[in-house]
Amino acid sequence: MSSAAARRPGWVRPVAVPDSLDELTGALTGVVGLPTRIFWSGPAPEAVRWNLSERHRRRDLYEIVLTHGDLDDVRQLVNRRALLDQWTDLYLPPWVRAAWRPLIDDARTPA
Repeated sequence: MSSAAARRPGWVRPVAVPDSLDELTGALTGVVGLPTRIFWSGPAPEAVRWNLSERHRRRDLYEIVLTHGDLDDVRQLVNRRALLDQWTDLYLPPWVRAAWRPLIDDARTPA
């Protein structure tokens, strides 16, 4: 690898982060699907559904939405309380975790 290639930073996708966790109004129950612009995996991604009552399915949905969603997706699909509860269980790229870290840390700091 050339030294120029070693110095070149990797590509990082923009991360949609609201100004406040209070903007996260996603449901905690029900079944939702995602648009193919966010979730395109498998032979019929538009047919995949996530049951928000199931903690592990909600976790999977949050991982996808926080990584690939836009600000409207994040606001509508992610729930503040559930995000804080599941934050340490989420498998997120480092740049996504870093972008969200200030809001998460502020919410967890005792007043």
